[in-house]
Amino acid sequence: MMKILITTDFSPNSRKAIHFAMQLATQTSCELIFYNVVEIFRPTIWDHVYYGQYEVNELQRSQKALEQFIHAIYQKSTIQKTAYKCICKVGISASNQIIDYAKEIKADYICISTIGSGKLIQLFGTTASQLVSFCPIPVFIIPKNYKSSIITNICFASDLINLEEELSRVLQFTEQVKAKLSIIHFDYSVRLGANKNKFNKLITKYESDNIKFDFKELNALYPLNKYIQKYILKTKPSLLISFTKQNRNWFDKLFLSSKTADMVFDTKTPILVFRKKLK
Repeated sequence: MMKILITTDFSPNSRKAIHFAMQLATQTSCELIFYNVVEIFRPTIWDHVYYGQYEVNELQRSQKALEQFIHAIYQKSTIQKTAYKCICKVGISASNQIIDYAKEIKADYICISTIGSGKLIQLFGTTASQLVSFCPIPVFIIPKNYKSSIITNICFASDLINLEEELSRVLQFTEQVKAKLSIIHFDYSVRLGANKNKFNKLITKYESDNIKFDFKELNALYPLNKYIQKYILKTKPSLLISFTKQNRNWFDKLFLSSKTADMVFDTKTPILVFRKKLK
């Protein structure tokens, strides 16, 4: 059974990740773990006994609040309720705490929200960025303007390096949710022409009714994310999948606003980010 860890700070923005996970769980065998990191700062005048009791009380309060928060979301939603848990843990660094707990429970995916429009909320801006940068577990990033819908078609933006290995991981997910897959590759005109035979072999080997390739020309004058954005706006996939070397620069370019409007990434399509294995 697929296991997804969904982070929340009880904010309205974090509901988007919750809604995405709730919908996903109706399409496949999946356990949802809704997770809240309780940050408790200990004043130096507190002794160990007093702090210990305070921590217990705060955890109990947060646990009850989380259970009520998730229950209320299900109550207001038309999405069918599936198996889920609510977990609160004390921690100082939210991102480290999330990664450690995800490893502990052997989560298959982590799910987190942004606020869209090229900007990130303070907590999840830092946490989402750090998760994408350092987490070995694939991360769903759900934008503010996401609207719950059945996952029917998925776009995999690929550089075609390590394609066989990466496609295997992608298909594990797409086959579980029974979605069609489009593999999009952007490159310069010269390379597209030079690699035509290679592309034809890939098509022969992998294409089927549920898997299609799309090779598009890239102009060096414009950033790759602009081409990906235009492609998404045109094809309207339910989800974008990407493998990245996972660094802050990648995250910033994709999600943080720039001076020109065409650099702001589309804020309606969820993204699933895998760590790219370097050889």
